[in-house]
Amino acid sequence: MKACFNCGKNGNDLLYSYSICDSCKAKLRLFKNHTIEKHNAKNPEKFSNEIQRRLDFLDKDYIKKRIKLLHIQEQLKNLESK
Repeated sequence: MKACFNCGKNGNDLLYSYSICDSCKAKLRLFKNHTIEKHNAKNPEKFSNEIQRRLDFLDKDYIKKRIKLLHIQEQLKNLESK
């Protein structure tokens, strides 16, 4: 079993390719099916588009932050080699 992505303990479950322990899974506060159905019933297309928009935003934000940190790491290596 892999370590939980969040706390490093033994991950009991695999959730969307991420190993996660029961404690951290509970802390995620995942939506229940009836909650998703309620939001989706109001306007299915709008709800689906909003979820996709948020996922796209997270992907772009992750890439920007990763580039920034990799740049800092590279600069630190350059400083160390001087």
